[in-house]
Amino acid sequence: MPDLPRLLHNRRIAVLGSGHGLGRAVARAAQAAGAEVLGIDSDARFDHIDALYRTDLSDPAAMDAVAQALPQGLDGLALFPVILETDPATQLAQALAAPKRLAEALAPKLAPGGAILARAAPRHADWPRALDMIRAAAALRPGEADDFATRWALQAEAIDTPRLIGWAMLAWTLTHCHSWPGIRVNALTPASPDGHLPPALTVASGLDAAQGPALAAQAAVFLLSGLSAGLTGATLAADAGLSAQIQSRLEGL
Repeated sequence: MPDLPRLLHNRRIAVLGSGHGLGRAVARAAQAAGAEVLGIDSDARFDHIDALYRTDLSDPAAMDAVAQALPQGLDGLALFPVILETDPATQLAQALAAPKRLAEALAPKLAPGGAILARAAPRHADWPRALDMIRAAAALRPGEADDFATRWALQAEAIDTPRLIGWAMLAWTLTHCHSWPGIRVNALTPASPDGHLPPALTVASGLDAAQGPALAAQAAVFLLSGLSAGLTGATLAADAGLSAQIQSRLEGL
């Protein structure tokens, strides 16, 4: 991790998913930028955090307990839970319903000018055709994941559930940008759920795949900092140009 400007000095940031993948990279970058980092994860990993709140992302009561236990006046909440290689219903429960529940419980406790940051996914040609499913996913509540997966045939159809989760979190971000006065709600789009760059992007960008999480995490620091005070409902693509490639192809640019 390169030396980062102290953009988060004297700020207290909670990171959901602090022990794994992109969430761990965000926790590390936030601490390097001067933040006191409060990790939220199922595993007891204490690197790059100042305190850990252990929880079960499949248990709504556990998420409520974390929201109650976290201190008043947080300056930021970053939602980057790991998306495990498991069945779609479990992925939806842990990486979509759980972070939305936590954010909605914590938002009123954030300090004025605080920021909520969610993980989105790049939009491509299937976005318009998937809008009904995206709307339904964005409204998903804890306990509804099994019925949702059955209704939308996620097991039978060739549907990328992590992408659906990213799209639903993007929709949630857009519709909640003014839900809590004084609180900003933005999204970060990495190249993949864990931030790693796919092979085609490593060739085009000259970056190594493993650099992706750290670079995306630096963008997360910006969105959590006062430098982004004028942004809410915004999406920042920290994906080494993947979103630009997709849009260029779609629009024939």
